[in-house]
Formats: sequence, C-alpha cells, structure tokens
Amino acid sequence: MPTKITRLDTALLSTLYRLLCLMLAATVLLAGCKVTIKGDEDTEELIENALDGVVIKDKSGSGGCTSPATTTSGYVLPCGTVLVSPDAADGSDITEALLLALFDLPDDSVVLLPEGSFSVSESIIVPSANGLTLTGHGIGATTLNFSGSSGDDGIRFEGGNNIVIRDMAVLETNKNGIKSVGVNGIHMAYTYVNWAGDLETADSAYGLYPVNSVNVLIEHNKTSGSRDAGIYVGQSRDVVVRNNVVTRNIAGIEIENTLNADVYNNVAADNTAGILAFDFPNLELAYGGKIRIFNNFVQGNNRENVGLGSVGIAPPGTGVLVFAVSDVEIYNNTITDNRTSALAVASYFMNDADVANYPANYGASMTAGWTPMVKNVNMHDNLIARNGANPGGVLIADVIAGYLSPYNASGMPQVFPAVLYGGIGELLSNAGALSPFNALLGPEALADGVNYNAYGASDLICANNNLIGNDPSTYYDVNTGLVYGTNPADGSNWDGSGNPAASLLIDSLANNTYLNCTLNRLSAANVTLKGKNYGCDGDDIAEQACSL
Repeated sequence: MPTKITRLDTALLSTLYRLLCLMLAATVLLAGCKVTIKGDEDTEELIENALDGVVIKDKSGSGGCTSPATTTSGYVLPCGTVLVSPDAADGSDITEALLLALFDLPDDSVVLLPEGSFSVSESIIVPSANGLTLTGHGIGATTLNFSGSSGDDGIRFEGGNNIVIRDMAVLETNKNGIKSVGVNGIHMAYTYVNWAGDLETADSAYGLYPVNSVNVLIEHNKTSGSRDAGIYVGQSRDVVVRNNVVTRNIAGIEIENTLNADVYNNVAADNTAGILAFDFPNLELAYGGKIRIFNNFVQGNNRENVGLGSVGIAPPGTGVLVFAVSDVEIYNNTITDNRTSALAVASYFMNDADVANYPANYGASMTAGWTPMVKNVNMHDNLIARNGANPGGVLIADVIAGYLSPYNASGMPQVFPAVLYGGIGELLSNAGALSPFNALLGPEALADGVNYNAYGASDLICANNNLIGNDPSTYYDVNTGLVYGTNPADGSNWDGSGNPAASLLIDSLANNTYLNCTLNRLSAANVTLKGKNYGCDGDDIAEQACSL
C-alpha cells in the first residue's frame, strides 16, 4: 500500500499541480470518486497520495450533477465543485486536504468542505485567489475547530478579487476567525465565529475581520466571544454590513478608518458596546467617514470592558459610539437597555487632552488627513428607551461623576444622558485653539474639506426626532448631555488657567436645546462583487430599511 503523504511543501505542491494539469486530458472526473491519472506508475502513486481526500464533481453535468446540491442557506453548488474530504470522519483533521484543495486554484473555483465537525491544525492562508467560493454545507452543518492550531488566524485571504466564504462555523481560533487583507471584493455570509470561554481570559481578537479591503459585504453571520470586535471592518472602502447577529463580544460591530459604509438590519446585544464608528491615528488609511448606521436592534450591551487595545476605551453599556470620525448618520435604530448611554459622540480629545503635543504625537496622521475632531453626525428618528441606568467606563469616569452630582450645571439630580456629546473639540475649534494644526494638512486632506480653524455651518452634531417610547410621561427621563459647552465666549466653559472646563450641560431629549440642527442625508454605500451591486442602491433597493 502506498505511503500517505501527511505534509506537502509548496515546491512539491507546485510540481504535483503542474503534472496534474498536463495529464488531465486523460482524466475521468466522477462525482464522489478520486481522480484517476493515466501515466507513469510512480507518478500515479505520488499524485494519488497527494490528492487523497480531494474530489471534483463532474463538469459535464453527468455523474450526479444533474440535480445540483444546495447548502442549508440555499446556495447551489455548481458542477466542477472541488470536494474536500467528503467522507472524512467527524473529529478528523482535514488541514492537509484543505490546503491542497486551495492551492493554485483556477479562477472562479468553488471548494466545498465536508459535512460534520473537523479539526484544523494551522491557519488556512489563501493568497491572491480570483473568484474563489469557499463553502461548507451550512452554519450548523460544517464546523472547523482551530483549538489545536499553531496559527493566529482561522482562515485568511491575502490579496485577490471577488472571494466568497460562507456556510460554515469557525471555532476557537488563537486570535482571528476569518480575515481578509488587501482583497478587492470579499463576501462573508452565513458563517458562525465563536469562542466559548470567558472574555476576560480569552485569546480571541476579531471574529470577521476584513482590513485594507475594497467592496466588502458581510451578511447573515453570527459572531460571539470576541475580546475585540465580533465584526470589524478596518481601513477599507465601500462596505455593507447587514443582517448579522453579534453577541457576547467587547464591540459588536466596529467600523474603523473606513470610507463609505452602511450598517443595517443587524442585532447587537449583550456586548460591551453595540456598534462603533472610530477613526484612530497612525493607520495606513488615515481617516474614514460617510458611514450610515440604521435600522439596527441594539439592546443590553452591558458587559464589562476587558478588551485590549483601542476597543478598551469603549464605555460598557454603550449602544452606539462615534469616536473621532466625521460624516456619520444614525437613524431608525432601536436602542434600549444599555446602562451608560444610547448614543455617544466624542472627539479624540476625550481620550487625549494634551493639545500642545498633538503635532508631535500625531503629525504624520494629521498630514494625511486624520483629525481628532468629530463633525457632521446626524442622529435622527431612533427609538431610545431605558438607557443610562448605571453608567460606567474609564473614558468617561469623571463625566459620570459630574452628571450624577447634585452640583452639575442643571442644578438638579439627573438621569444620565441617553445622548451624550463630548463637545471639547468643537469648543477648542471655535476658540481658534486648533488653527495651528492647519499647517500640517496635506493636499488630499484639504481637498476633502478637512480643517481645524472653526466649525462651519455644516460641521454639526445634530439629534432630532428621536423617539422615547410610546408614553409621553417618560419623555423627561431621557436626556441629552454635553460634557463641554461649545461657546468659547462663555466663561463657564474655561477654568482659571484658560483650559477647557467640563460644563456638564443637560436637557431633556424632548426639549432638544443643545443639538437642534439639521444635516443633509448621506448617500448609500455600494458594493460590487462579480459584476453585481449590493446594498441599498443594489440588490436591497426594495428593502424597507433602505427607504427610511
């Protein structure tokens, strides 16, 4: 009996693949059968062993392909699908068969994982694939367990175009579940990424993790147990995140330094913070924006923040957090039972108030267009109820203490604000304290209208027509709060040394004294994959959420 090849290096795989391609003219491809090669006997033995567990469905339409199979989500498997270890026993390791199946594939290949639960012993890295669809039989039908893996990622796509990964569960990776880097066209659908352990001691990082990618579509997924973000989209452009469920993560959904993103029809519950839009300095894509967050259900995100890195600043009990990113529209969301606030908006100055050292610390980012400011945030028509009952978080610890004090600016005890705006950046800008930053700006930033001189008529933080349940008697229990007043001529906004002083302004959301302004609506994000448009200007054009 031939000796089974248990590990294949890249050179051997390349040789085998070239040999296989030369001999395919004499190959008979039968669904459910191994490939048979007619050639030199020693070569036959080598290739037979290398292809152990890899099967190809008949491309001709015969041999079991006249009635195509479908996954549990309804995806139809085409003829010519590469089947990975279709007869693998539950619990077996399919690493080598999977690596071989994904090696140097022809364009537009479909690779099907077996049905059952399997172990994977290293990261599955796919470089420069074009048109690849990697699928299992369904979220509950194909499970890959990475608990014994030597790599950080479960599955990682590096470069490539029009890649789809779907219909599988990825469990217990060392850091990240499913990642894409530098991909133009990545579609993550009907996947489940989970870590079962305690968040405080977990090694988990990101669940679904596209970064530096363009045309990103993330839909119908479930993520749980991430010590960072269940769904994280970073330094990317043209993004749609829809119809996902994120629970038991630090951040449910995080959009960071990303341009043109729509986040809608998702459920974010039982995380530390539900949905986040961030811009951070010192990243390759300097700034994001044009982000719409709408028609999401954001409930009970009250876990303690045990996250590492930048997500650690998110106050536990926050529904939606906008931090140092501009041009954001938040509307028609249901935001309930978050113990700190429903909506929080803050500039980077809330994290680092050392204005004098910004050029030294963040000068390169500011030259590329990053700004510590937060501008043009439009919050409207959200349903807000039962938030702010027990506020917490290191980032706003002093703010919380001030609002709960009987000596705040309102002069009377208050329910913590359901809508919270930092305001310090606007105060500094209006006072002209940030005008020296303009000298740092490069031409790209100036072309996009970034400047630090002063707020213009369109550089506003607005909250209008937000609903407070169905009972008018509860309206005055839901508050809007400003940490810093934005009028530089008001002496109460400065301390004796001329530094900004927290004024802790507060009013009921019904009165809307402080954030009563209007902004133009943002346009829809658009994702193009394999020539098809996705999102509110594409396949979802008739979706109710897209007409709100």
